Formats: sequence, C-alpha cells, structure tokens
Amino acid sequence: MPLDVTAATASLPTTTMIQRADEARAYSFTPTDRMRFMFGDIDGAPDFFDESGARGDSAPLHRHPWATWEYVLEGTIRFVIDDEEHLLSAGDFVYTPPNAVHTYVIETDTARAVGFNHPGGRFEELQRTVGPMFAAEGGPDMAAIVQRAAELGVEILGPPLEPSPTAT
Repeated sequence: MPLDVTAATASLPTTTMIQRADEARAYSFTPTDRMRFMFGDIDGAPDFFDESGARGDSAPLHRHPWATWEYVLEGTIRFVIDDEEHLLSAGDFVYTPPNAVHTYVIETDTARAVGFNHPGGRFEELQRTVGPMFAAEGGPDMAAIVQRAAELGVEILGPPLEPSPTAT
C-alpha cells in the first residue's frame, strides 16, 4: 500500500525554496546565544532552527504541547527531560515529546545545535516576542515573560539550569 501524505503536505509549497544564512530570522535571550529560524513563515511547516551559545546559556524549565527534535553539531549540552539528565555531544540526537518538562544548559565554552518543532507550535513567535523582554532595561520582567509564554502555549515551571562546576 503506497504511503499517502496528501493531507500532511497539502499546505506546503510545491516548488524548491532556498534561504540563505543571512536571510534567517535571528533572536537572542542572552548576549551570547542566537537562534535562527529558516522558512518560519510557511503554514504547516515545522519550525526549523539553528541555535548557538556559550557556557551557561540555558532555558527556563518549561513544557509545551509540541514535540522537538534536536541534533548537537558541536560542544556539549546537558538536557533535563522529565527529571532525567542526558549529556549530549556533537553527533548526538534528542527527541523531547509533547508536554515533557524540560530544559538544557550549555556545558562547554560554546555549542551549536539544529532542530525542529512539530508543526503547529508557536516557538518562533515565542522567540520573537519574549527574546527582547530579556534584554529590557532594568532586567527582565519575569511575570510578563511567563504570561506571554503561556499565551503561546509554553508553561514556564522553573529557573534555567546552571552549568556543572568545572575542575580548578
């Protein structure tokens, strides 16, 4: 029986598309992190992102109703998913199921990962609207950030992780 993906792909473009690196929309939460989104304006397409950062860059403990797949390109990143720690390095993949409580922290001087979120999530919109709130003069208004995240389907449950202590 042939695979029928008609419904899943009905809203996707039917022609080849190219997006150059400098055309991707980029957002930051810290002075050292950067998240770029490719083809984020295509209805029905997953959020495809490229994220880079420095030691200590982390996300608050959170959950959302969409699945996420990530591939570590360089460095080491510690993921915590539903209370289980996973130390991933270049070449490793991680899948985070919908509604799993999760976070991560970069453990090496720098790290980079690529990933995508299942279609229907509002991850890029979260990055676009909440990122600037972290850079606000006087520091971030966490109550406003938590509220905006909730409006986009993300429940913030706790603070970001700290990197593991380094040997001295």
